[in-house]
Amino acid sequence: KKPSALEDADYKSFYNELYPYSTPPLFWIHLNVDYPFNLTGILYFPQIKKNFEAQKNKIQLYSNQVYVTDEVKEIVPEWLTLLHGVIDSPDIPLNVSRSYLQSDPNVKKINSYITKKVADKLSSLFKKDRATFEQQWSNISVIIKYGMLTDDKFYEKAKDFVLLENTDGKFFTIEEYKAHISDLQTDKDKQLIMLYTHDAEEHHVYIDAARQRNYDVIQIDNIIDNHFISALENKLEGVQFKRVDADTIDKLIDKD
Repeated sequence: KKPSALEDADYKSFYNELYPYSTPPLFWIHLNVDYPFNLTGILYFPQIKKNFEAQKNKIQLYSNQVYVTDEVKEIVPEWLTLLHGVIDSPDIPLNVSRSYLQSDPNVKKINSYITKKVADKLSSLFKKDRATFEQQWSNISVIIKYGMLTDDKFYEKAKDFVLLENTDGKFFTIEEYKAHISDLQTDKDKQLIMLYTHDAEEHHVYIDAARQRNYDVIQIDNIIDNHFISALENKLEGVQFKRVDADTIDKLIDKD
């Protein structure tokens, strides 16, 4: 069916058929293209648990409605193997080696198409309903950050909607956060210092010391956040991330 003929209930019912007893999905993307390759499918954003490795390989690949495999990581970018759903394409060569798949032009196009559709969907959700996007952040952040770490094209799109959450539970885009802290958290070398904690309870003494200076602290808590902030530090000019307990507050943001 075409997307226009389907309602939310249809998508949810289909998800339930694919994954009985699963928690309902957050949202989904309907794939429907017939040029330059043929592809239909639905990709669902599941509610990601802490142990997200266990949720991989839930996308089923079909060719002309014949089931092929749930090992789709050559066709779907690695970071999107956390999504659930179904893809059907007669243009994906079957029974061939992985190295062949990686170099197949149709597979490359399909890979790019899926990445673009996901980025567009996330961007649209963020712009149209930021409050819901923020509510769902704990579930979708792993996928977005994973994508930004491994796919430069996705990074360029996602940098406008990836969120940083502070210890007060407020959310900011990267640019919003830079503006939020620039007056107080710029050091003598003109570096913008982003303070962070991975355990607000354990670090509460250090966070309180930062608050007394009106400094802000980001909280990070999922498995890839350390890699993510390292990547951001490399990409963002004049920005440094420092763990709030790494030194005394005056040394973390050295003004003298």
